[in-house]
Amino acid sequence: MRIFLIGAFLSILSLARVIDAVAIVVNGQPITTYEIEKSARELGIPPSKAIDLLIQKKIEQSEIKRLGIDVDDFELERAIEEFARKKGMDIFDLRQTLQRQGIGWQEYKKRFKEQLLRQKLYDKIAQIQMGHITEDRLKEYYDTHPEQFEVAKSVSVVKYISPSKEILEQIRSNPLYEPTDPLLLQKGEEVVDLEKVNPQFAAMLSQTPEGSFTQILPLGDRYLLLYIQSKEGKEIIPFEEAKEYILNKLAKENRAKVIKDYFDKLRAGADIQILKEHYD
Repeated sequence: MRIFLIGAFLSILSLARVIDAVAIVVNGQPITTYEIEKSARELGIPPSKAIDLLIQKKIEQSEIKRLGIDVDDFELERAIEEFARKKGMDIFDLRQTLQRQGIGWQEYKKRFKEQLLRQKLYDKIAQIQMGHITEDRLKEYYDTHPEQFEVAKSVSVVKYISPSKEILEQIRSNPLYEPTDPLLLQKGEEVVDLEKVNPQFAAMLSQTPEGSFTQILPLGDRYLLLYIQSKEGKEIIPFEEAKEYILNKLAKENRAKVIKDYFDKLRAGADIQILKEHYD
């Protein structure tokens, strides 16, 4: 019996070593066969795709460490509370929901922290790349998008108000559309003095071209859609005042490409060792 137990123990130990063998080393950080199989199973993807994601994760972790990015316990708790609030829950409700899904609280916090670290890393990369946008590039954007820097003192609009967002979406697609029930739509013309309204609202009207609809806006228990007929008292924002706006816009528009290019370069220069004898 003793010999049998020892033999069984050695077999289990040997199996564990095979399952958790190091398959790949990325900048000195190991990826095991167990991690690959677990990721592939949980995400429903082939092992080759799981390997790509895990290599990306290891490179991100190296970069997070190199740049000194961190998330302390207080920041983590606040972020989780804010996430729960946006979902209409408090921390207790969130924990109960996770428990019903079979997700442990500590495991959830670990994953949430990893997401925060990754987000801070991406923000940092985007910020670094913003410094590479030249003044000539900003001026080129300014010269080729004059409509974005035109500010009017007043705007003549057609207002559409409805309790149904779908009706306003129909009007955006077809301005001649009218609902079968006229009580579902209020329509009227107005001249909006942009110096007397909310700055964000004024900016939206200024940036919407003449002959175009704005986005659909919530208005209490109803919705508002505006059609820009004409603008009066037009002025052009000087380039020096517009530079910060252009810089942020370009950074936002190019964010995904900037981050991809950044990690493509890191991966090309990374020390990646594939240990095929451990994982096929």
